[in-house]
Parts: sequence; structure tokens; C-alpha cells
Amino acid sequence: MTDREALDGYLDEFRSEVAEGLRHPLAERGARLLGLSFSEESDGIWTEAVIDLPGRPDAWTRRRLIVPVPGPDKDAWLAGAVFSSTVIEDLDTYRPSDS
Repeated sequence: MTDREALDGYLDEFRSEVAEGLRHPLAERGARLLGLSFSEESDGIWTEAVIDLPGRPDAWTRRRLIVPVPGPDKDAWLAGAVFSSTVIEDLDTYRPSDS
């Protein structure tokens, strides 16, 4: 397995964990995950969750570095669970005037 294949597997597992981790908490709030994307930048790989919130005309997004340049610092399932928890915590404190 190449480094790229291992990274792709990591990102697939991360994506699956986030989708599953957000499904019920978002549904309880009338929200839904529109997308989860990755971008490779100079400091590592970032993920961005795009969420549709009731009463908000534009998408609500949260972005976070998930794989620093040296490589993953935690298992993909754990990184996904932490990201999902952070998104829900941010959503619980969200006010419509927030960006």
C-alpha cells in the first residue's frame, strides 16, 4: 500500500465517522450535512463540513486541520469523532448573528 492509498483510506474512514456521528444530532436540530470536503494545504489536510440549518439562508460551515504535514496524529475514527463533537458543540452555541 502506498502512502497515498493509506491517506485515502484514512480520509474515507474519517468521512464515514463524521457522517455517522453527525446524522442523528443534526436531524434532532432539523439540520443536515450538505457536504464534507478535504483540501491539501501547506500545513496539512483540512476538512470542511457544510451544514444546512433551518432558518439560515446560507450554509453554515466548520473547518479544521485534520492531518498535519508530518502525518495523522490520531486514528481516523477518533479524529472523525472529535471533529463531529466539535461541530455539534459549535452548533449548540450558534446564534443566527454568528458567521
